[in-house]
Amino acid sequence: MRKSNSEFKTAFVSEAGGELANNDYFAYVELDDYACYVLASGITDFRSTEAAKLAVEHFVLSFQEKPTMGMKTLTRYMEETNRRLLETANATERLKASIVAIVTNYEYFRYVSAGNVRLRMYRQGRNYMGSSDMSLARKLVDRGETDTLLDRHEERHNLYAYLGKPDFFHPFVSNKTPLRDGDILALYTSGFWEHVDAQEIDEIFHEASNDPRESLDSLEDLLLSRQPQNLKSYTVASIFVNKIYRDPERERKRQMYIKMAIIVFIILLIVGLIGFYLYHRYQEKVENMEKTEEEAIEFLKADNYTRAQESCKSAMDQAKELKKTEDEARMRSYLMVVDSILAADDAFKAKDYATAYDGYMTAMENSRNADLMGMGYIERRMAQAEEFLFVSDFISLGNKAMDAGDLDRAESAFYKARDKASVIHDESGRKAAMDALDKLYDLKAKQKADSDAKIKKAGESAVSDAMKKGDELLQQGDIEGAEKAYLEARAIANSNGDSNSRADAMKGMEQVHQAKAEKAEKEQKDAEAQKQLIDERNRQYAIAADAATKGDNAYTSGDYLSAQIYYQSAMDKFTALDELDMASKMKTKLDNAVQQQGASMQSKQDAQDMETKAKTLYSSKDYAGAKQAALSAKQMYAALGNQAKVDEMNMLISQIDMDAIIDKNLQ
Repeated sequence: MRKSNSEFKTAFVSEAGGELANNDYFAYVELDDYACYVLASGITDFRSTEAAKLAVEHFVLSFQEKPTMGMKTLTRYMEETNRRLLETANATERLKASIVAIVTNYEYFRYVSAGNVRLRMYRQGRNYMGSSDMSLARKLVDRGETDTLLDRHEERHNLYAYLGKPDFFHPFVSNKTPLRDGDILALYTSGFWEHVDAQEIDEIFHEASNDPRESLDSLEDLLLSRQPQNLKSYTVASIFVNKIYRDPERERKRQMYIKMAIIVFIILLIVGLIGFYLYHRYQEKVENMEKTEEEAIEFLKADNYTRAQESCKSAMDQAKELKKTEDEARMRSYLMVVDSILAADDAFKAKDYATAYDGYMTAMENSRNADLMGMGYIERRMAQAEEFLFVSDFISLGNKAMDAGDLDRAESAFYKARDKASVIHDESGRKAAMDALDKLYDLKAKQKADSDAKIKKAGESAVSDAMKKGDELLQQGDIEGAEKAYLEARAIANSNGDSNSRADAMKGMEQVHQAKAEKAEKEQKDAEAQKQLIDERNRQYAIAADAATKGDNAYTSGDYLSAQIYYQSAMDKFTALDELDMASKMKTKLDNAVQQQGASMQSKQDAQDMETKAKTLYSSKDYAGAKQAALSAKQMYAALGNQAKVDEMNMLISQIDMDAIIDKNLQ
């Protein structure tokens, strides 16, 4: 119906120019309600290509199957045409083409393009609009970065959008443009516009009649009169819109649309008024909630926690009603701070300072999750509670020290408690500290009296015991011990002022001197006999000690097999020398070396297993697990002293980190 009530005349000229084959292709289809006009130009380094024909045919067939002027559908037709060219390409030639397509419903038209095939529209003989090339030259000219004319610029065929582009293909789709009687649409390829200026084309269409053929003949004559060298394939097509389609029911539809618009407007107005009222009511509630929140915050800042508790509860309830989850959560966190502070304050007033301190600690934790509200107050109150706890803690510490018999330490603790209580005006704490000091001094006086009596009695008994011990040791031949006992008896007698006991001690000393002289003579005779035996024993002991040292060195360096040999040798020699303690130590070290040798072999196997696990996880791209396993293997090798493997694990960890970053960026 639309086609039969409109008049669109189409004509075109398409020649190979100086090329062996025509690489341009133009086709169109005029249906009852829609028409489609498509012009394409092949882009190729070969003498001929089927790209333009294939592109035009595919687009026209797609349109003919489902005529439309929708932007998304036309974009999809272009993308499908682009894929068709990519799929048809072979090993020697990639199919590429520039294209422009016009679709119309005989009232409006829209065009879609990719490349540098051009469109110009004329209305009342003047250029009304035109397409824009998708080339680097076009961008440079638009940005003012070149003075060279677009049609002569060396980058005019450097396209960023064309059919046959393997990736990032984005064609241009125009908006709808209304048609009028007498409009002219002209399509032409680069083989034409490279040799004929746009102004010259405009002049010919300005003088055009109702027959498009006359204008095309004039354009071709103008092109050929230039006798251009290396003339490529050229195509010019024109559509003369002598009469557009006019809908006979347009006025009735317009009146119907106006009535519907009025009804919709009234409905929207009513809905809007209701919505405005509800929104206004909602905003009032929000403002009240925000005002209550501000009051709560002001009370918190003023340390008025009783009033802050009321405001926080009210604001939280209002936020819950308005479904303001963030405000509700914030007020709840503030309320937790307020509740914990008030509970701690009650304990402080009751002089339960330990409970108060714990309460302020809880309040501090809550404050960290509530914008640090009340933090200054909490810290001050904690400091006060700590001072009161200081007094009770030092009194308790002093009592424990006094029970343990450390009276000096107890006295120091009680004095600290008393001084602190005086500073903070804690009268009850000061009284408790003074009572503790009185009790301490009573205990000290009693202990001193008992000590003096014991000292006197112990002195008399000590002299008698020392003399008796000296006599017994002298009889047993322990001259040195007897001498020490007599000296001790003399010292005690001197300190006690006992002259008789001192004389007895001096007689004992004379016996010691005589025994020493006799012993010295005997020892001199025995010394020479024992010297040779001692030297030999020392030599054997040195050999055993050297073996033990070598065993320790081997054990430290991880050579547990050599350590076992050295420890076995040392143990045998110490046993032969009757050095049983040393032999036992060597036995223990020998057992440790045996165990370490087994553990070393197992640690080495564990490290190798962990290394294998890291490489397996790395191969499966589990980078987090692979890195953890590699770090574990590195620690095991470091413990074994295998630096080469440690370096190898460091390289593996670096590679895992690098691949993890690359994989994340690719996602």
